[in-house]
Amino acid sequence: ESLRMWPPASAVDRYCVKDYVLDDGKGLKFTIEKGAGIWLPIQGIHHDPRFYNNPKKFDPERFNEKRRLEIQPGTYMPFGIGSRN
Repeated sequence: ESLRMWPPASAVDRYCVKDYVLDDGKGLKFTIEKGAGIWLPIQGIHHDPRFYNNPKKFDPERFNEKRRLEIQPGTYMPFGIGSRN
């Protein structure tokens, strides 16, 4: 939980390997082109209430055996994400 609240890396960067279309489901679409650099805000994701209930609260039980199954893949990345980290 400490690493979720205060990750050692605040963001991670990646390069898009193919064109990727983001669609909000309401008609707004945005294309990230192949080769474009993107920045993933780790701290912002870790504090987003869409991914963590009461994200500002320090809750060590958030990662207990039962509750950690509720964490969406790709939303907990204190050291970055992917096999090269």
